[in-house]
Amino acid sequence: MLTNSSLKQTVTVVPQNKRVLIIDDEPALLVGLSAFMKRAGYEVQTATNGNDGLQKIRANHPDVILCDVMMPAPNGFELRQLLSQDPDTVHIPFIFLTARGDQADKVMGIQSGADDYITKPFDREELIARVAAVLRRAEVSRQIGHSEAQEAASAQMELVRAEFLKNFHHELRTPLTKILGLLELVLTDKFDTPEEQIEFLQMTMNSAKDLHSLVEDVIALTDIDQSQLNTFRQDVNLDVAFHKPLKHLLARYQAKNLDVETNIEVIETIHAPRKSFKQALMHIIDNALKFSPEGGHVQINLLSNGSGGCILQVIDAGPGIPKSQREKVFERFYQIDQGDARNFGGLGVGLTIAQAFAQSLGGDVVIKDTESGCQVQMVIPSGQSDWKST
Repeated sequence: MLTNSSLKQTVTVVPQNKRVLIIDDEPALLVGLSAFMKRAGYEVQTATNGNDGLQKIRANHPDVILCDVMMPAPNGFELRQLLSQDPDTVHIPFIFLTARGDQADKVMGIQSGADDYITKPFDREELIARVAAVLRRAEVSRQIGHSEAQEAASAQMELVRAEFLKNFHHELRTPLTKILGLLELVLTDKFDTPEEQIEFLQMTMNSAKDLHSLVEDVIALTDIDQSQLNTFRQDVNLDVAFHKPLKHLLARYQAKNLDVETNIEVIETIHAPRKSFKQALMHIIDNALKFSPEGGHVQINLLSNGSGGCILQVIDAGPGIPKSQREKVFERFYQIDQGDARNFGGLGVGLTIAQAFAQSLGGDVVIKDTESGCQVQMVIPSGQSDWKST
């Protein structure tokens, strides 16, 4: 419901001619909130349950969605999940508006990819301001994507680049929204125990790492284009370059219940550019985890290859890659070029980066023959460290 303070005249400047869909099974709230949003300058449509809301979203594509959590199926969380799986609706700004103010519910809302989570009762000034802020962020993202896409030529690669930019904005927005939402909870909520606050901060850190990896990929692509890949070899600390990032990566796929087996047989110290080495390894392993079926087996072997070199073998039980496609998977944006049929996230540049890194050191990344699944092998030839201590 609206609070007494909501009787104040709103002065928030809202984006013009924007259409809002309000989904809630409480008739009184729908009537009051609809009238209020109309006075604020929005075109308003309402729905009383998840199915009704889903039909109206697909038919009318509103500019922003205000949605309750607890309502006839699908509930708010389930509806958000359905929208995220549809390329036509995944980018519509989505705001949870609910009486469920528990921290666990807020985290679930943020993790689902929602742009904001507002609890009832709410102040209408704050509601209008937060809706307007979400719309402005979405508009800025759209304008950036449109501007960059317009610069692309009509050639096929340029069309793929435009698709990449569109996908990049979505991949960038997801961890950033989680970081901002979780930090807001940390700064405004009182925690029962220090352990609870640490848990929220760890979730924020994980999203920040995902965002950092995305930025590093874009930087790596720039370095590849300018032939500026770092080939300076140093001693590689496997705890930093393999074990810790692998642990973070496995946590991301915890829900798939994968059976991951690691075999480390590194006799001599590996010599390689540290950051690029970790980036290449994690991209190859991430591909295996991403495309493996739920409960599938993934084998990771890291072996010595002479003095300073190594061989990485990653074997999964996924759909595999036909021989006719094995060269194409190393092409930049290959996964993105699958268009709306893509079923997996990411920018589609992981194998491109890994192969460019290995080849810069005289090695390579290849797809090996297997009876089932897929085996990717990266070979880094032997080489001495370029770092000379003084």
